[in-house]
Amino acid sequence: MTTSGRPLAPRLEHFGERLRNTVFGHKMTREFYAYPHRSPHQRFNRDQFDEGFWEGLGWAYRDEAHTQHSDVYLLVQRDAALTNFDLSMRYFEGLDTDQFEDALQYVLARGRLFKPVQYLPDWDGVPGAYVMVFDEYRQFYIGQANDIRKRIKQHWSRSKSFDRLIWGSKYDSIFPVDELRAFDTTRIYAAPSSNSYAVEHRAEKAADRRFCLNRMAGGAPSPLTLMLTALDPRTRMHGGVSRTLSMEGFEVARLDVQRAVARGGSAGSNGPAKKLSSMDMSIYSVVRPDGSTFFWSRRDAVAEAAVRGDLSVAEFAAFLTEMGETIVWPNA
Repeated sequence: MTTSGRPLAPRLEHFGERLRNTVFGHKMTREFYAYPHRSPHQRFNRDQFDEGFWEGLGWAYRDEAHTQHSDVYLLVQRDAALTNFDLSMRYFEGLDTDQFEDALQYVLARGRLFKPVQYLPDWDGVPGAYVMVFDEYRQFYIGQANDIRKRIKQHWSRSKSFDRLIWGSKYDSIFPVDELRAFDTTRIYAAPSSNSYAVEHRAEKAADRRFCLNRMAGGAPSPLTLMLTALDPRTRMHGGVSRTLSMEGFEVARLDVQRAVARGGSAGSNGPAKKLSSMDMSIYSVVRPDGSTFFWSRRDAVAEAAVRGDLSVAEFAAFLTEMGETIVWPNA
């Protein structure tokens, strides 16, 4: 699938801003969510890492310098992002509108200086903090900027880096705010301030995590804060798990997938795609012997087989197609 056949949207206005034409539209859709890109968000020097660690990541890249993501990475990452998308949408639908509004008003009261934005150009060059509200999803996002108008327009026009769509695991990653488009933003509040980090920190600290899309704590980030956030990402439980599975049951289910993959050579041109797609792909809460749990689906085991090379790119793509997904490749 490419975007070349989709007509450009007419020029529209939102909060007094003329919106640029875009093939992705001005409201978020699953169809154009997690559009794949080969370039990683950040490139690293090979000399900074242990050789074994570097080689262990090799499956995700098509070159030894790790400058371009591989085909299998694009498929695995997009499938994970779409799983998170579906879990997030289900989570949003279950939130209470009145509780959301109460949580928002509490944040605005704690910020003290926030006022509604009607005409965004009035905030051109104004430093301070802002709150973007997405009423359809009962979510808000708190940020700060040296230029509030410019920053909000960046949210509308940019997309999250493909390899940063998941923050944590696909089962608990907070939905990326930069994937929401201009018309998803139904309200904006802003607070002018020469100390914007302080206003952001106070407001974000008061936020009910159920309704807040911030992946990091508010305030000026330090190297230590960034490191700790990367090691222990802020996450949320999306629900959607209906059954538990013992470790014994988990091992049996994973072995069933491995056997289906191994028998794929005699299953036709698409290998074991049909057999795998007919399996139960429910998300389970697997219970370890110590009582702790983790989420898992047979779909994870299929992706792991693709990462190991037990499934070819074509076979994994065929499996995803059987699961109802559309395979999307970048234009370059």
